[in-house]
Amino acid sequence: RAPLLLADAATGLTHEEAPTEVPGPSGRVRSRFTPWDILFNCASRIIAAGNEQGRTLKESDGEDLLPQDVPEWARDELKGAWDESVLAGRPCLSRSIIKVWWPILTCAAMLHGVEIGLNFVSPPLIRLIVEAVDDKDQPFYAGILYVVAYFLSPFVQSVFMCHFILHCRRLGLRTWGATSCLVFDKTLRMSQPAAVQFGPGKIVNIMQVDSTRFDFAFFFLNFLWSMPLMLLVGLTLLYGNIGPAAGAPLVVMAGMYFLNKLVMKRIMDLQREVSEARDARVKVLTEVMHALRLIKLLAWERQVADFVQNCRDTEMKRIADFKFFGVLNSFIWSGVPLILPVVTFGAHVFLGGSLEPGLVFSSLALLDMIRIPMNLFPQAIQVVGVRVGMSRIEELLQADEIEERKLPPGVSPPTDPPEAATFVRAAPDVTSQAPVAKL
Repeated sequence: RAPLLLADAATGLTHEEAPTEVPGPSGRVRSRFTPWDILFNCASRIIAAGNEQGRTLKESDGEDLLPQDVPEWARDELKGAWDESVLAGRPCLSRSIIKVWWPILTCAAMLHGVEIGLNFVSPPLIRLIVEAVDDKDQPFYAGILYVVAYFLSPFVQSVFMCHFILHCRRLGLRTWGATSCLVFDKTLRMSQPAAVQFGPGKIVNIMQVDSTRFDFAFFFLNFLWSMPLMLLVGLTLLYGNIGPAAGAPLVVMAGMYFLNKLVMKRIMDLQREVSEARDARVKVLTEVMHALRLIKLLAWERQVADFVQNCRDTEMKRIADFKFFGVLNSFIWSGVPLILPVVTFGAHVFLGGSLEPGLVFSSLALLDMIRIPMNLFPQAIQVVGVRVGMSRIEELLQADEIEERKLPPGVSPPTDPPEAATFVRAAPDVTSQAPVAKL
């Protein structure tokens, strides 16, 4: 049994919209969302089967896809929203995606928000536990309560985090499958000038590369709002611990702003250059494969191989530059958080503060929370690649199509099937003779 998403259950999908009671290829009947799905009870059967001695998991042991996750179903939903945006004169693929799957996206954002909130439960509890150990006047049950809460909060947080991951992955797979089907259907209807303008290389890359970017796109989309929120809450709690010294992380981030701005601009430019170089390489390779017989007959193997290798070298150079700036960006945002404790506690001592065990442990936990958004920032910038791929898909979906041939006014297509025809070979005319050729 494959569970529905929390968002699918909340929207109340009917059997006509999403027939969840249809048996799949494995013979198991799908059912609607149940409370046990909160703890992923559907995975128990697979785990038990894999735990059997001498048993190897087979393809039939996997769960069936829900109809909502099938690319054809997702394509029809996205195509309807895209057609409405085109008719309205404002074609936008991102708005169409949000219009179709906004319940899942909203539910994922809510789950992520609760997960972030539970992240900041542990640092105050650490300070309370340390103070309860030092203070002999506090009751014993208060310390036990703090410890139980400290161990329960990561468990509840992991449940919300897993459901957030499930929602984002399923939404990414639905969008990936829907856009791939839309691109494939569009290529079958493209006019000849439009097909020549795009070329086989660009079309193949749009289907294989740009559509694939949606797989993890919704993780990065949620990171764009969750990281500033985590930073703001973390700094607020840190200010309650060490006062004005909590502004030290902001000073460090402000100092890195201009460098990060230059790196981000270069990464966006290189992303476009990589896409263009990949399109050119695939186009050349496709033409070579079509003319392979001619190349062999003319003995052009070495020249053509060198030409293809030059295209590949150009693409690899762009990719190497893109990876270099990506590593540089990761180094900046992963290395800078390592100096935050030194700068923060140094500023606290310089301003006359004292370092107590409860204060230090709680502040270190908060600095770890602040380090999370700084470490996730290099991953969130992959939204730039998603945006570039989305613009290329939008450009393809708006390309000219083959005009449908229409019957003249007053003429209707035949409704009855044609009757069987009989063909009779005519007898040769033996009387007629061809004139005799003369010199």
